[in-house]
Amino acid sequence: LMRAEWFDACSSVIAFCSHSSVEEQSVLQFQHTLIRLYSMLHALALAEIEESDHTNEEGVHALDYPLIDIDAIDEESLRTIRKSDCKVELVFQWIQQLMVKNVSTGILSIPPPILSRAFQELATGM
Repeated sequence: LMRAEWFDACSSVIAFCSHSSVEEQSVLQFQHTLIRLYSMLHALALAEIEESDHTNEEGVHALDYPLIDIDAIDEESLRTIRKSDCKVELVFQWIQQLMVKNVSTGILSIPPPILSRAFQELATGM
C-alpha cells in the first residue's frame, strides 16, 4: 500500500507540472528533487520496518538500497537525516514543504482541490 500511494502521489505531482508556465529548467529541478526525496522516503520507510527486527542500523539491508541520484542531495541534509531519530517523518515533511513552496513559485499551478489529492496520498502512505 505504501509504495502504491507514494508512487501515485509523486507521479501526480510530476503530471501537475505540465500546467506550469515557469521556465522548464526550474520545473525540471523541482521534479528531480521530488523524485530523489520520494526515493529516499521509500528506502527509509523500508529500513524502519526492517530495523524493528534489529537492535541498531547494522544489518539493515534497506539502507544499502540504491537511491535515485543521492549525490544531488546536499551534505547538510544528508547529515540531518543520519542524525534524526525520525528519518521517515523528516523526509515526509521535506516533500510537503517542497510542494507547498512550489505552489507559490507557479511550478504547481494546478487548482488546490486537485493538488490536495497528492498530499492525501502522501499522508496515506505513512
